[in-house]
Amino acid sequence: MSAAPNYLVFFLVVFFFLSASTALEEHKQKNDTAAPTVHIINGMARNSEAIQVRCSSRGGDLGYHTMGSGDNYVWSVELQRALYYCEAMWGVRYFASWHAFQPKRDTGRGTVFWLVKENGLFLSWDNSTWVRRSQWQTE
Repeated sequence: MSAAPNYLVFFLVVFFFLSASTALEEHKQKNDTAAPTVHIINGMARNSEAIQVRCSSRGGDLGYHTMGSGDNYVWSVELQRALYYCEAMWGVRYFASWHAFQPKRDTGRGTVFWLVKENGLFLSWDNSTWVRRSQWQTE
């Protein structure tokens, strides 16, 4: 029996394992780089004035959004635009600003939640445990 068929089988097995390994690595990278989602939730009382929210990154402005009580403003973070800065106005007197997405703080978490309430802005990664990170300011 010739050695050629043995080499052929060997190369086919190696090719199969390398192909499977490459496909698995590509799948893992695709899942690891899924864009995080940011939610800004208006948790003000029902009779409260709407809030105006504007978010931007170095790469672009997401524009102004008017949010009534209970509204949820959602966007996906683009990986090349890692730091997102937001400003909010409530009525004519109150304003707040914060980093809605910070790579060091938020990378690896699928979702970042911000709850806007009368007593401040609260951060959560699970939509149930909240920590106040900012307060309303006045001019």
